[in-house]
Amino acid sequence: MEQENLSDLMEDNRFQEIKKIRKKDMPVQLQWFADEDYLFEEVLGLHTSEISKFTFIAQEAYSVFEKATDKIIQDRNLHLLDIPQFFHGIIEKTWNHRKKHPLLYGRFDINGGIDERNAKVIEFNADTCTTLPETILWQKLQLEQIKSPMGQLNKLERNLEITLSDLKKNIPYEKPYFLASSFGHKEDRLNCDMILNAAYKAGYDVFYTDLEKVTFSDEGIFFEIGGEFQPVDVWFKMIPWDWMFNEEPELAKLLIEIIEKDLAIILNPPYTAVWQNKLFLNYITQHFPNNFIAETYDSPAFLAGKDYVEKPVYGRMGENVRIAHRNIQSEGDFAGQKKIYQRYYPLDKDRENYYYQAGVFYTFQPSAINFRAENREIITNNCEFVSHYII
Repeated sequence: MEQENLSDLMEDNRFQEIKKIRKKDMPVQLQWFADEDYLFEEVLGLHTSEISKFTFIAQEAYSVFEKATDKIIQDRNLHLLDIPQFFHGIIEKTWNHRKKHPLLYGRFDINGGIDERNAKVIEFNADTCTTLPETILWQKLQLEQIKSPMGQLNKLERNLEITLSDLKKNIPYEKPYFLASSFGHKEDRLNCDMILNAAYKAGYDVFYTDLEKVTFSDEGIFFEIGGEFQPVDVWFKMIPWDWMFNEEPELAKLLIEIIEKDLAIILNPPYTAVWQNKLFLNYITQHFPNNFIAETYDSPAFLAGKDYVEKPVYGRMGENVRIAHRNIQSEGDFAGQKKIYQRYYPLDKDRENYYYQAGVFYTFQPSAINFRAENREIITNNCEFVSHYII
């Protein structure tokens, strides 16, 4: 049996236990999470050098993503990602007009990085990223309990407002209509609420409607209010682009027309479907080898003799992931998807056999850090959310 080196484990003194916060004392956006045994009651301490490392890696990774996106579009190679041909044009249009179609936010998931360990971006959740209420509200609430003079890296709420305020300058109305939509799952709605809060502060009239109640036509996006159909200026969707162009292509084509006619702005933009696609990581490895993003391939043959992880191209929530050399695998709904093969980089681990994965939110800059932890090496929807503070 492989012996664990205790020096490779995170020290207990990194953690501060917080007095239990009662559900009734939490913001309403957190109360659902309180019933899910999800919010970790200890806070993980990071040194300023580690904060700098995580933000540097995220910034460098984003620069690589930008360069690779330029190349794959200019070379007309989006077909390498198995994205339908009809969607290529709108990816190019929104990418070439990013000021009008900005990235609102995404999250780089990073393995390692604590105690001078090697750190690598393993994916970019750029299309329908969650953990907003926990990052913005729970981290702030816990930080107030420990009164750390150094604080934490958590500019996400403000940076969302800045992006939406800048976007508003392109809309010829004083109070544009901003609609958020999801499939209706509670967690997705709570994440939408955080975006609506930022949009409200940025000067929009804000509303939420489940996807099934939104009306799409060649005249725009509409929702019903007071018996009338209101046109939408900005639509934030917690609905994957890949689901639309693969499962609902007519909806995807209608949204293309809406964007091309400038009838509405859709966030996150169509080009984030490229970043969400893990085949793009394979493209980056081939054309932009770097020290920040885990080496990723479309065949395990490229990783012969090395430890690797197998993942579905559009997998989410850690589903259907297999760590080959450990024979560990998660269940899920993405088993039928094409796979990528990524070099294995270990997660940080504590002395109670919990594994930790960092998440760095990116807006127009690295904006916040959070952690998710689980008692196995694959971080799934069964994880716990861990706040941080600066030591």
